[in-house]
Amino acid sequence: MDKIEAMLAGDRENALHNIKIDFNNLHLVWPCWEYLQSYREAIMEYIAFRVEDFAYPKITTHRDAKGYFKRLERMRKGKAPKGLVPASAFWLVDGRNYIGSGDVRHCLNESLSRLGGHIGYSIRPAAWGRGLGTIQLAMLIEEAAKLEIPRPLITCFDDNLASIKVIEKNGGILVNKITNRVRGEKKLTRHYEM
Repeated sequence: MDKIEAMLAGDRENALHNIKIDFNNLHLVWPCWEYLQSYREAIMEYIAFRVEDFAYPKITTHRDAKGYFKRLERMRKGKAPKGLVPASAFWLVDGRNYIGSGDVRHCLNESLSRLGGHIGYSIRPAAWGRGLGTIQLAMLIEEAAKLEIPRPLITCFDDNLASIKVIEKNGGILVNKITNRVRGEKKLTRHYEM
């Protein structure tokens, strides 16, 4: 039984230990063809683990991928669709595997000022619990500095202990908590400045 079959069969414990990560080669790349298959595998993990907070596009064809990469390139260059903001998307990789996604938003709109902030990040389920979120966020903070974003805002839900640890390990300072409505439910949200 391979990793994806294990997850879909409910054997999450086995699925989480099947990805080997080269910690000496972790780096950020712009989303690209080289890691697309590994990214698709990660999408199956997100689905199997019922992760609803990761907004993953459906990339099933070559045309889907090409359109996705072009859309990200336009956003990086400041050409964001209505309601969105310019942003730079990154994938954390280790030379073989897609490990996670991150976004550095160049500015904030009203919605992102409440929930989302300047930096968003996610680690694929098969790589959870290994400190990779902390490493990834440190790299994304460096990217925000290159864009001259002063004191980037990072948000997370008050019950997301893993994200709280990741943000605070990277020097995040809690500035306030607000309530947001997410999928019809009130969610207390932490606001951190980096």
